[in-house]
Amino acid sequence: MPLKLFLINKLDQTRFRLNGIIPSSRLPNKRQLCQTFRDHIFYRAEQLPPKVDLRTDMTAVEDQSQIGSCTANSLAGAYEYLTKKANGRDTDVSRLFIYYNARVKDQGSEKVIDSGCTMTSAIEALEEFGTCLESIWPYDISNVNVRPNDQAYRESINHKITEALRINIDLHEMKSCLAQGFPFAFGLILYASFDNARTTGVVPMPNQSESSQQSYGSHALLAVGYSDQSQAFIVRNSWGENWGDKGYCYIPYDYLTNSNLCFDVWTIRKIATDSFSRDQWNNRDTINYVGINRNHNFNDHNRIIESIEESDDDDDDDDDSDQSYNPYQNYRGYREQRNRRNDFYQEPFTGYSGGDNSSYSFYNQYQRDDQFGSRGDYSNFDPSWCTTPNFFSNPFIPSPTFPAYQQYGQSYGYTNPYTYDYNSNF
Repeated sequence: MPLKLFLINKLDQTRFRLNGIIPSSRLPNKRQLCQTFRDHIFYRAEQLPPKVDLRTDMTAVEDQSQIGSCTANSLAGAYEYLTKKANGRDTDVSRLFIYYNARVKDQGSEKVIDSGCTMTSAIEALEEFGTCLESIWPYDISNVNVRPNDQAYRESINHKITEALRINIDLHEMKSCLAQGFPFAFGLILYASFDNARTTGVVPMPNQSESSQQSYGSHALLAVGYSDQSQAFIVRNSWGENWGDKGYCYIPYDYLTNSNLCFDVWTIRKIATDSFSRDQWNNRDTINYVGINRNHNFNDHNRIIESIEESDDDDDDDDDSDQSYNPYQNYRGYREQRNRRNDFYQEPFTGYSGGDNSSYSFYNQYQRDDQFGSRGDYSNFDPSWCTTPNFFSNPFIPSPTFPAYQQYGQSYGYTNPYTYDYNSNF
């Protein structure tokens, strides 16, 4: 059986699935999915409000349960937010649909395992296939590895994204994205102390003792605001509404802007005319979420990150251990994996495919992520191997062969209403 990583509280035996996000080793395959948010910043740092909170426009926080679907959950939350901003109604989309199609792209086969997925493949899947409503393909974890039904694929064409923008691990850029009305998804390296947020909502900064340990995992989340008073981002998790502050937590600026701990930061656009006002700006940032909820008696001896042998919770009688793709197999050798990845990026680049995206026809045109992750172990992850975990800024990654993408929306006939670099009147 494959090994799966969990954050476990030994006192009450609660556990939460980790390693549902696999660090991306390539960019998305279409230029509209490879834009840089820095080209679309409207405000200087001094023009940003002290607080932005998008929670009132978010749909209900959901629970990923025991499967590694955190990446799909984070993007589903972002998509539902965009839909609600457009029509004022809550929409519940299928996270399991996104998760399945992302893994097909990562694993190169319709026979998938519950191993997590990359942000790149999840973004591509949401643009290519979209997602259906939750009522059509419900979140039944016994179907985690089952291909969605034909009705789900027919309906999914109505729920697609058009563009994705990558965000540098930079405080001004991250805050600007939120101030302009867009939540962003990201991957985070976390330690046992993350469980502190389960009751307080406050995620502590990893201390030196934790950082030196070999026990840690990765997790995808969605940033939905920030507070200068708290010096923290407001973040949506996918562990249910009973976790943290009604499903949300507060992560220090220093944590998310540490490139050794944060990676694969992206925001998505649903339609070319997505443009939001300053409704969620707050110029009276009086609540210190971190100060109010800080637990000074935190003891990590009762919290562990542990690998557990566990079969996928489905109706398939096959032994998953015989499948070739398993990025967590053996839980060792990440440094060797790093060297193999760097060697790959120094090879001559032949360009991203811009061809047919139908029916998974292009998987063999890429070097798949599993070439680098077959022996990967995030519990032995060495974050220092790349100081720019957003792979688009990694010097080993070649630039795409397609020309620079047009200003946001212009390819759809939309002209940016802002004709200046920044709003000088604010």
